[in-house]
Amino acid sequence: MDVLQLVISSLVSIVSIFLANLLGRKATKDNYKLETKDKAYKSFYVPLMKFLISANKDSMTYYWYIASWYNAPGKFKKTNDTVRSLLRDNLELVPPRIVKLVSDYSVATAGAEMFFGDGSYRENYRNQLVEASNLFDIIIKLSLKEASSISKELGYPDIATPILESFEEIENTNMNYPRYLPEIYQESGPRQFVGEEPPYY
Repeated sequence: MDVLQLVISSLVSIVSIFLANLLGRKATKDNYKLETKDKAYKSFYVPLMKFLISANKDSMTYYWYIASWYNAPGKFKKTNDTVRSLLRDNLELVPPRIVKLVSDYSVATAGAEMFFGDGSYRENYRNQLVEASNLFDIIIKLSLKEASSISKELGYPDIATPILESFEEIENTNMNYPRYLPEIYQESGPRQFVGEEPPYY
């Protein structure tokens, strides 16, 4: 009986140590996942959301966020795509379903920049402009949904959902349509306004 008790006691000790180590590793892994999500939220999602709310909600399109700067005159012209930069700088933090779109979006938005020549459109790059706009919409919606989920998991206020609702609302209207290049600019070009200077900002 003493031998049996000794064996049982030893087994209990071994199992207890094993379970303690297993639970400890799981807790460490869970903490690491939360820390990674917190880093992603602060490094990618929050800057992205700040960028999105910088525009009037009626202008939440690829054209007004990105492409209009490609066509701005002189000192106002910019070639940097903020969304592309955020994706590139935080690639290891974004989920695979977004990562797989990054390369196509980067190529398309580079082509979109080429569409805007000096005072005229380079029509052979129009398809890239359209593709960049479409991919932009997909990436933004996926990112905002992910940001909403992460914020709830981390206990932060869900600021992504109202931004997503505004984005989808304007997406489903005819305002600023087509989204890649508003109809008013399709033929005359975005530099031609009646009785005023172009309102670049």
